[in-house]
Amino acid sequence: MQTCFRPPLGGLVPHRPLVWKVLVAMLIFMASFAISAHAAITMNTTVQYKIKNVNSGLVLGLSGASQAAGTKVVQWADNGTSDHLWHFMPMGNGQYNIENMLTHQVLGVTNASTADGAQIVQWSDNGTADHLWTVTQAASGNFLIQNVNSGKYLEAYLASTLNTATIDQWSSTGCTCQEWQFVNTGVAAYPAPRTVAGNGIYVHDPYMLRDSAGTYWLYGTHQTLAYSTDRTNFTLYTSCTTTQLGGYVTCPVIGPDFSSWSGLQTPKGWNSGANTDIWAPSLMVVNGTYYQYYSIPYLPSTGAEALIGLATSSAPQGPWTDKGWVTKSWTSTTTSPPSGFSATTDNAIDPAPFVDASGNWWMTWGSWTDGIHLIQLNPSTGLKSTTNTTVYTLAQRGSPSAGEEGPFIYYYNGYYYYFAPINVCCNGTSSTYRTIVGRSTSVTGPYVDRGGVALTAGGGTILLSTHGNIIGPGGGSVFTDAGNNNTPTFVYHYYDGNNNGAATLGINPLAFTSDGWPYIVSN
Repeated sequence: MQTCFRPPLGGLVPHRPLVWKVLVAMLIFMASFAISAHAAITMNTTVQYKIKNVNSGLVLGLSGASQAAGTKVVQWADNGTSDHLWHFMPMGNGQYNIENMLTHQVLGVTNASTADGAQIVQWSDNGTADHLWTVTQAASGNFLIQNVNSGKYLEAYLASTLNTATIDQWSSTGCTCQEWQFVNTGVAAYPAPRTVAGNGIYVHDPYMLRDSAGTYWLYGTHQTLAYSTDRTNFTLYTSCTTTQLGGYVTCPVIGPDFSSWSGLQTPKGWNSGANTDIWAPSLMVVNGTYYQYYSIPYLPSTGAEALIGLATSSAPQGPWTDKGWVTKSWTSTTTSPPSGFSATTDNAIDPAPFVDASGNWWMTWGSWTDGIHLIQLNPSTGLKSTTNTTVYTLAQRGSPSAGEEGPFIYYYNGYYYYFAPINVCCNGTSSTYRTIVGRSTSVTGPYVDRGGVALTAGGGTILLSTHGNIIGPGGGSVFTDAGNNNTPTFVYHYYDGNNNGAATLGINPLAFTSDGWPYIVSN
């Protein structure tokens, strides 16, 4: 039964008796007390939910089941459509983003309004505070969904019981139109990653390729190098020469240190100073030559000080030949750039080279400081093009808390697909990392997400987010798996909630919707 009365937004109720006003005030006070007396609820991130309004018996969905960013959130009879399915993504401090499983956009408030009656809409996961929600339990045992930015509660507008009634936010009223039930569908939010084993599965920022003999090679941050013959059992590589081994127990991605690395890390950042620490290696194989692009952070650091280098080899495991620097960054305002560096606004980490549909070479890179960038490469050297010196900006998010890094571009069926992780990476079991995707018909952009938002305006359709023990999936790359029917395959790391948050290899094939958008499928 409806337990409250409220005038339409901006309207007045004529002839309301004083007693009724007192009763309403008491209900509001009692509801506010009940809300404050209950702690935030921890949601199950493993499954998809239907979110059912207690007053109407209808479930949250999207107007017209539209993909467009800004589409109104409405209530509707539970007719089994996927726009009625939602996933709670943890953001720390008991807060969640609420992801629609048809569009992979998130619940937000129009223009991030804090006003009573502001419309609830879906939008790209761009990191704004109006996309944050908490869940508490009402005195009735049902649930309240509160917007962190406004402090107001999700409700069916005017306590409507009609299909298509819009959903808004309003101050606490005690109305059952603000109360919700969560229907656990028992359906996983995302398919599980491939089951993998071996001492080579613990990796950050993985890149994978398959060589001509059918062996899979796995490269990762902190000089991780492993191999597999079946995509299931990965073994750290140990068959390099003593010289290549350096001070490592297993063979590094590149070893020994190049002479050009001297002075970059003092003290060196990994393995008790035995070798320089390499981040996020990514490769191309062209005419039998392996081109490895890698980044090295300058240590100690007070900002985004790093460089991206290139090494080549005739074999996936090396030995490697130093081919020089592609780009460098120096953002410190307290320490002057050393020789060879100049002041920049970008962060020279996470390189990802690729060849476009016309055979041109490119490299994308970047991080939190000023977005994600792209430059053309000279195929005769693998370094920066001297004829096209334009630096293109492909993606950019707003505040540092909405950071983006580790880009990867993959060409498929007429589109260049942009993949990147967003949010905070490396906090183990509290990581809010997730992966977004956009696309363009032109290698230089503009890249947009499925909802129509430009990636330079904070756009990005969620490809994969935390689900159960698969925490913070990101740092990914895509390769065409010739050992699995040339299937585009997403390779990433996640923090295993069942193993103390260990950074672990994730592998899932990609499939594509009828309109050409990638999604994760089971192995």
